[in-house]
Amino acid sequence: MDKQYYPTEIEEKWVKLWSERSVRNLDSEDSFSQVIPPPNVTGTLHMGHSFQYAIMDFYTRYHHMSGKDSYWQVGTDHAGIATQMVVENNLSKDNKNRVDLGREKFLEEVWKWKGYSEEKITSQIKRLGSTVDWSQYRFTLDKGFNHSVIKAFVELHRKDKVYRGYRLVNWDPSLKTAVSDLEVTRQEKEGLLWFIKYPIEDSDNFVTVATTRPETMFGDMAVAVNPEDLRYKDLIGKNVVLPFVGRKIPIIGDDYVDMEFGTGCLKITPGHDFNDYEIGKKYSLHEIDNQVKTSNSTSDFQPINIFDDDAWSNDNVPAPFNKLDRFKVRKLVIEKLTELSLLVKEEKHQISVPRGERSNVVIEPKLSHQWYVKTSEMAARANDAVNKGEIKFHPENWIKTYFNWMDNIEDWCISRQIWWGHRIPAWYDEDNNIYVGYDESEVRSYYKLDNRNLLQDEDVLDTWFSSSLWPFSSMGWPNDSDNFKKHFPTSLLVTGFDIIFFWVARMMMMSLEFTDRIPFKDVYVTGLIRDENGQKMSKSKGNVIDPLDLIYGISQDDLVKKRTANLMQEGIAEKIERKTRNQFPKGIESYGTDALRMTFFSLATHTKDISFEMGRLKGYRNFCTKIWNAARFIDGYPESNIEFKSSNSNDEWIQKEFKKSKAQIQKNIEDYRLDFAVNEIYDFFWSKFCDVYLEECKKSGNTANLRPLLKEILGVLHPFAPFITEEISSLLFNETIIQ
Repeated sequence: MDKQYYPTEIEEKWVKLWSERSVRNLDSEDSFSQVIPPPNVTGTLHMGHSFQYAIMDFYTRYHHMSGKDSYWQVGTDHAGIATQMVVENNLSKDNKNRVDLGREKFLEEVWKWKGYSEEKITSQIKRLGSTVDWSQYRFTLDKGFNHSVIKAFVELHRKDKVYRGYRLVNWDPSLKTAVSDLEVTRQEKEGLLWFIKYPIEDSDNFVTVATTRPETMFGDMAVAVNPEDLRYKDLIGKNVVLPFVGRKIPIIGDDYVDMEFGTGCLKITPGHDFNDYEIGKKYSLHEIDNQVKTSNSTSDFQPINIFDDDAWSNDNVPAPFNKLDRFKVRKLVIEKLTELSLLVKEEKHQISVPRGERSNVVIEPKLSHQWYVKTSEMAARANDAVNKGEIKFHPENWIKTYFNWMDNIEDWCISRQIWWGHRIPAWYDEDNNIYVGYDESEVRSYYKLDNRNLLQDEDVLDTWFSSSLWPFSSMGWPNDSDNFKKHFPTSLLVTGFDIIFFWVARMMMMSLEFTDRIPFKDVYVTGLIRDENGQKMSKSKGNVIDPLDLIYGISQDDLVKKRTANLMQEGIAEKIERKTRNQFPKGIESYGTDALRMTFFSLATHTKDISFEMGRLKGYRNFCTKIWNAARFIDGYPESNIEFKSSNSNDEWIQKEFKKSKAQIQKNIEDYRLDFAVNEIYDFFWSKFCDVYLEECKKSGNTANLRPLLKEILGVLHPFAPFITEEISSLLFNETIIQ
């Protein structure tokens, strides 16, 4: 053995071997399986990926060593909006856009980017030593996966579980598409609350409403007050006249209204506010001859839309307020209200502004034609599986979060107004009749159509729709493949708490819908990796750490250059040099993957937020050096027992301690407490094996048990630190731990 421990040299050798051959027990009838949460092809892996992949690799190796056929499905996600945005940003640097290119040419550009990003991601997964099965690699837009996505959509539609509707969505005016709640962030800031007079019909009196969005008043369809509010109780049932529009809107009573907020009068704008939408639907607000009326029929509900796709005011807004950006409309409305003495006052008010996670543009709740999945029945089946204990969450407290979402589930918007993704298999004739099928030929046959012209829907499916099929489609569904038969349902899912509803719950619903089986038995929910200051890692903040930088080491100057280049490549113009400097010391040493893995395991607590500490990484680098030096010392005593044979009290003591530690480690592993497990093996090896037993052996000269005991210890250590344990095993024992 070399005198000094060089992790990167050792690891690169084993990476090459592991990536070129399968490490599975194919003949075993006993199976352990899991699927990788497919990373987006938008750049490279980040620390969160590496954290979760380390955990998944740990369990793959652990179960493999117990004799199971441990199968880890690998693949990547096309990430519709995110990837399209990266490519569009790159095109903009050459003053091009997707409209100039057209759909076909633009998609060619996206496929080129996919190849570039995919190569970087797969090389990172390999470099981390992940024991995935590369022969079964999948991409969520490959031919087979596309077929399964189309089949799922068509089957759901023919079972009346998918429909097209005109409803309120989160609209990103920059991307010009609907986005999910997950893609919306909330910015807390100090804003303004405006108090506006609404004249009461046939009266000199008025009510004063308080609003943070005066520009939406053109879409108002009611004023709501609390029926218990004595100030307004006698006004319920009367109308007010909407300024600038002259539309008569009713005053309604609903206990949703907070009497203490503002004036106790709430303007109801169903076409541009989600809470108002529910109130509008409840009272079936609809406009007839410039007057809004209520109805007992939900089919009468007709919200008013006042913005176009760019969030500019449309023709439902009168001049001079129409054909303007929404924030210019706001400014003009305030000016005109002031001129008419209808603005009572404005005051500072803390507001929560929804912004697109990717565009950073203020989201506009907007009415739009979208495709939806009916979720109530599917959710009930998934909830039943959890209640019966068929699916278990670790830690258990995440069950509450799961049920909180699922018990309040609404139909799922699955369409997006972009080009990169699974194009919706729906066709329209000139009368806007809708036909759904596998392709145009199958549509004509299924619906027995004549030669009428048909146009396919321009939209694509939400990325979450295709990824909800991942556990079974990645294994070959709808075909009855060997992988599907042997490894589905999977044993374990490792994922973050932030996507329990958006991904975990949806996989459960879709799996039960299409296979009548749960997708996984255990869900190990991890926290979110943050920097040492507790901040979420993001490219714009300049605090993202590439795991390979920790493995190989990188200087300040090189780190700045690398990050700036990556940001420019991905179309992000942020200047991060100042933020990046001083994050790592100059001339950082290489820590290696094993040290990084054990650091991750030590951070795998059951908390939501995990601060990554460089000091802890250095500590585990020292631990790896300790393992290396101990093995090198033992290598100097070739004469030894084949098996451990206790001959004195020191032997008996270490055997007893090792047995206790192994039992505790196994319990921690099965309880999904890798933080406890890594602490246990660390303490045993350093404090008991090295500091006590090894030193006693040196003094007594009784070294015959060192090699067989080290061999056993390496087996326990292997899932924690696979590279160094395989290297030592091959050097000292001429065999590998993973066969």
